[in-house]
Amino acid sequence: MATADVLIPLANSIRGDTRRYLSSCPTGHLTWSPPGTSNHLLWHAGHALWLQDVLGLEPMTGKSYLPSGWRELFGQHSRPLAAAVDWPTPAEVDALLARQLELWVEAVRQTPEARWTDRQRNPRNGWPLLPGVLHGLHDEAKHQGEMYLLLKMQRQKE
Repeated sequence: MATADVLIPLANSIRGDTRRYLSSCPTGHLTWSPPGTSNHLLWHAGHALWLQDVLGLEPMTGKSYLPSGWRELFGQHSRPLAAAVDWPTPAEVDALLARQLELWVEAVRQTPEARWTDRQRNPRNGWPLLPGVLHGLHDEAKHQGEMYLLLKMQRQKE
């Protein structure tokens, strides 16, 4: 079985869940975070974009597809609760989540099978291609747990 035959359904499932969590959150609660936590639901959705850009699209295509400023806003070292910024709308984030998945799937389809396990390392993160892509998918799925908990806590406080 080709690597793309495994990765594409997995990515569709993971990204679909991220988008469902984002769309199920009332707009007024997207940037809410309970005391003692450091991120909000909108940040987790944007972080998924950053993850797939850095660990997937950039290594596969050599290009970043994030809008200007989003790397800093949603990246690994961002501090969303301390950031006094105008957050993008959920519609903007969702549209980019959908578009990024299309680009990601196309890049996976165009990646030669031998490149997935090639020992050549991505200069950005030092990993071969397949482990980096799998890490990005795994990390996005783990962030969905945080999104779920934030939604559950919001419902409990209402």
